[in-house]
Amino acid sequence: MPAALHGNELSDEITPAETARFLKRAQQQAIATGHAKIASLTLPIASIAPWAVLAVLGNTPPPETHPTQTHRRHIYYDSPQQWALVGIDVAVSCSGKGITRFEQAQRFIQTWRTQFIYAEPVAKAVPAGRFFCSATFFDETADGASGEFEPIYVFVPQVQVMTLNEASTVTFNYLVTATTDIQAVTTHLHSQLTALNTADSLGTAKPASHKVVAKDVANFEGAVTAALAQMNAVKPEQKTPLHKVVLADVMDVVAPQAVDVVRSLQTLRQNHPDCTVFSVGNHQGQSFIGASPERLLSINEGRLMTDALAGSASRGATPEVDTAIGQALLDSEKERYEHRVVVDFITRQLRSLGLDPQYHGAPKLLQLLHIQHLHTPISATLNPDTISPMAILAKLHPTPAVAGVPREAACRLIRQYETFDRGLYAAPLGWIDTDGNSEFIVGIRSALINGDNARLYAGAGIVAASEPAKELAEIKLKLQTLLNALV
Repeated sequence: MPAALHGNELSDEITPAETARFLKRAQQQAIATGHAKIASLTLPIASIAPWAVLAVLGNTPPPETHPTQTHRRHIYYDSPQQWALVGIDVAVSCSGKGITRFEQAQRFIQTWRTQFIYAEPVAKAVPAGRFFCSATFFDETADGASGEFEPIYVFVPQVQVMTLNEASTVTFNYLVTATTDIQAVTTHLHSQLTALNTADSLGTAKPASHKVVAKDVANFEGAVTAALAQMNAVKPEQKTPLHKVVLADVMDVVAPQAVDVVRSLQTLRQNHPDCTVFSVGNHQGQSFIGASPERLLSINEGRLMTDALAGSASRGATPEVDTAIGQALLDSEKERYEHRVVVDFITRQLRSLGLDPQYHGAPKLLQLLHIQHLHTPISATLNPDTISPMAILAKLHPTPAVAGVPREAACRLIRQYETFDRGLYAAPLGWIDTDGNSEFIVGIRSALINGDNARLYAGAGIVAASEPAKELAEIKLKLQTLLNALV
C-alpha cells in the first residue's frame, strides 16, 4: 500500500522547511526502493471556484522543467453535485493507442498506484491518489496521423484543486527521484500555493464576443439519407443488420478574438446546472470543453452505476407543452427502440464481465434545462481488485448512444459519412483513484477550442424510422445551445 507520513509532520499553514523535510523523506524512500515516488501533499486553501483555478494557473507559462510545451496541461471536471476537480501540469503520465489502449492505461495505473507517498496535515484524512484519463472516440485517426489529443492519455496532475460545497483543498503531486532538486520543488510548490490563496476566488474572464462567423451544418441531412438507404437495404446474407448509427456533424466558428475558455466554462455551468462541465487542455493550447449529461460509469466502494441515455426531445415553453412533449417522447416507438438497444448493449457487455446488472424495465425522463432524454440507470456490484474501471471502459466504449448497433458496422458508417475526425467527441473522460473508485462521462455537447477558432460537435441516433429533417433539427438545437455559451 502507498506510504503515508502521519502525526504532526505538517501543519495546515505549511512552511517551506516542512515541505522540504517531507520531500526529502519521500526522496529517501525512492532511493531505498529503487523506484521513483509521487510525493503527495494536501492542504486546505481559501474557497475558489474551479474556473478561477484555471484562470490563475492554467493560463500561465508551463514550468521550466517542460521546455517543449507551450501551454500547461489541464483537466477540468465540474460535477452538478456541488464538487469540482481541476488538475494542472503533469507529475507522471502515459499515452497509448490501438485496440489495447485501455489495457496500456491500466498497466500504467497499476504501476503507479502504490508509489504515492502521502503527507497528512493535522486532523486531515489521507486522500486517495487520483489519475485523470481522456480517450478519443477511435483508437487512432483514420489516416494514422496524430490529432490534437492522444488516443488515450492518463496522468497524475502536479497541482489538483478540489472544491466540495464551497470548501477547497489543493493536492500537490511531485515526482521524486534520487536526483530531484528538493529546493526547486519546494519553491515551485509554495509559489503555486501563494497564487491559489491570493487569487480572485470567483475568477475573471474576458467579455463575450458575439460577432462570429459560423459555418452552417451542410452535410448532415445528406449523410443521414445515405445511411438510411444502407440500413434499409438489408441483404439476405447479412446475419446482423444495422439497427442504429449515430451520426454527428460540426459547426466551425471563427471569433474576432481568442475564445475565452474560462468564461465559456462559467457560462456552461450557468446554462447547464444539471450537467458535468469539463475541459481537457493539451500542451499545445487546444482545449476540448463541454457540458455532458451522460455518465458512462461511476464506481464507489464497489458499486457500479452507468446510464443508458438515448432518445431526445426539446423542452416545452410552458408546463403543459413540456409535459406533452415528454409524454410523446415516452410513447414514441422510434425513440423507445433507440433507447432499448442502448440498454441491451450495456447489460450484455456488463454480463460478459461476470456482472449482474440491475435496472428498471421502462425508461424515465431525464429533463435537462434545454433538452430531455429517455434515461435508464443501470447498477451492478463488482470487486475492484478483479475488474478495473479500464476493463469496463473497454467493454462499454463506444455505446450505441454515441456509435450504434452493431458497433463495428456503425463505426464503419461513421468513418464513411463523417467528414471530420471526432477526436475526444463522444468519448470517455474522467478519473480513477488508487482505491478503485472512478467516474467517467461521455464527451458530448462539446467543442474544440483553438485560439479564435472553435469546432462544435453534435450528433443524433439514426434508426430505420428516422426522418433526416427531424434529425437535422435535433443537432441544430444542440449546436445552437453550445454556441450560445462560447460567444
